[in-house]
Amino acid sequence: MRKWLILLVLLLGSALAQSVQVTAGSPFGVNAGVRFSLVPLLVDGRVYGGANFFTGGPASLGGGADVLVSVPLTDLYAGAGLFYASGTTVSLISQGAGSGGLGARGVIGTYLNVGLPLVGIFVEVHPMLFFGSSSAFGLGGAVGVNIGF
Repeated sequence: MRKWLILLVLLLGSALAQSVQVTAGSPFGVNAGVRFSLVPLLVDGRVYGGANFFTGGPASLGGGADVLVSVPLTDLYAGAGLFYASGTTVSLISQGAGSGGLGARGVIGTYLNVGLPLVGIFVEVHPMLFFGSSSAFGLGGAVGVNIGF
């Protein structure tokens, strides 16, 4: 049942998406997802999944969702979201629970002006909180490409 629900969310998410994003960085190393508008020009939602092959040991798979608020008249945005990892996540301060689990993250990002139509490059910083038997704080970041509006 869980696999069918994930498949349904991915299919509906891509149908409603305004853009597709691919990032390198936290929380999973290589992430891909879709971004869609919740309130036009102000609030966006993002659903993503990824795989971490960079911290040694077995690969960590996971996914998450963020709600992002754009700062009017700028390329800045900020938000928060939840993620789930099956193993170790990418973070500078702490790796979270080695067995994976639920976490929360903040998102502070900006688009870089590259002048390409329908292509955007962005940079994000992610303060993260890992839940579980031993809560920990992490700090990550990502560089990504956005294709779409």
